[in-house]
Amino acid sequence: MGRVRRVHHAGAPDSEHRVVLDRDESKHVVRVLRLGPGDAVSVFDGQGREWEGVLESTHGQEVRVCLGRELTRPVDPTLEVVLFQALCRPDRMEWAIQKATEVGVAEIRPIRSERVETREPGPARLERWRRIAMEACKQSGRRRVPRVELPEALPPAPPAGILALVLGSSPDSLPIGHYTLAEAPEAVWLAVGPEGGFSEEDRSLLEGRGWREAGLGPRTLRTETAGVVAATLVLHAWADLGAERALPAPLG
Repeated sequence: MGRVRRVHHAGAPDSEHRVVLDRDESKHVVRVLRLGPGDAVSVFDGQGREWEGVLESTHGQEVRVCLGRELTRPVDPTLEVVLFQALCRPDRMEWAIQKATEVGVAEIRPIRSERVETREPGPARLERWRRIAMEACKQSGRRRVPRVELPEALPPAPPAGILALVLGSSPDSLPIGHYTLAEAPEAVWLAVGPEGGFSEEDRSLLEGRGWREAGLGPRTLRTETAGVVAATLVLHAWADLGAERALPAPLG
């Protein structure tokens, strides 16, 4: 049996437990996936719910799906991780958004800083970023699509209960593992600088807002890699990437 394809539909099903996919998603189902009536799919709403489904009809640009059992096995992290990613080259930014989504980041907030050299993205670029996050959700099995916002200035001061870490390579930086020895916070904010790193002025400003610096080891990571690695580490320490699993019985 082949892999069941996942499709997205924003909003609740109708009273008959059916949904009509939007035009772009319908076109993808018919022209790219080449599915037809009777084929099995799963439908997720991007807000945390997902159902088994069967394609009922594919008329023109309209695909109707009959929904069945709701899928309830947890797939999204319980810990909210927000990535404040400094703007970088388009290909690197897209890679960061895709991989952060796959890992389990809840929100991606592009930021401007003193050393950012790329130009400000327009509406079309923001829409592309959001589409990349959506497609990464489909591929990875996530049910919640990360929010991807318009670029903003340096991140604000974190509210109480949120651990806010600036990723850096200063010799004085505590390793990120130092912070994960404590009890899990309510959420984690991660700030990643541009390709040249945050300036001293930026770091001083963030420190004054309550951010702490965390190191990722002696090797220098690219801007698009650092946030994904840090998110993986905190999700391993405090969420489902580090969940205990039954070990096999020893041999002999």
